[in-house]
Amino acid sequence: MKIVLLLVLVAAAYGQQPEPCEAPSVWEANVGVQDFSRGYFVRARMSYDKYNQRVRRIEEVDERSEGREFYDILYLHNTMPGKEYRLNMRTKQCETRMLNHPFRPFEIPDNATHLGDFVIGTKGAPHEGVEVTAWGERGERGEWMGVFTSMGCVPVNDMFFSNETGRVSMEIFDVTLGIADANVFIPPRECTTPPPP
Repeated sequence: MKIVLLLVLVAAAYGQQPEPCEAPSVWEANVGVQDFSRGYFVRARMSYDKYNQRVRRIEEVDERSEGREFYDILYLHNTMPGKEYRLNMRTKQCETRMLNHPFRPFEIPDNATHLGDFVIGTKGAPHEGVEVTAWGERGERGEWMGVFTSMGCVPVNDMFFSNETGRVSMEIFDVTLGIADANVFIPPRECTTPPPP
């Protein structure tokens, strides 16, 4: 009888499907982005605001064939149509473009599948590793996989693949919750003043 009860409890424990956690809505972090199809690596400081659908990245882009470039990029999805301001920090030239893609929040979609839980770092020693949870989703726009901390649901990795973008993977680290300076979402001065005659 005890064995049957133990088997029922074990089956019930394994039969539970984890629920997606709720990721922070406003944060800043350092990120590393690898775009495999275009062949470049980006190191950046990123500010993220889900509520107002805004992202700012100060980037150092390392392109295989062209060397390094430095950009200040602001994505404003909260305007109609959405706008991208891209300032080349070396040349001080600014490009303003309409965004042709929707805002993609750093969160676990409702229909995502739980892929597992694991530890980044050392599992055996206390405070030497970080417990994370992995989720994935296949949709019309492409395939996504995200890794979030088990405590706090902070994004650690975000990978997206589509025929349009190829595979793009972002590592997220040194996360601080909130935005230190709200002016970070104001377009660079070079992008809002007319060029001299």
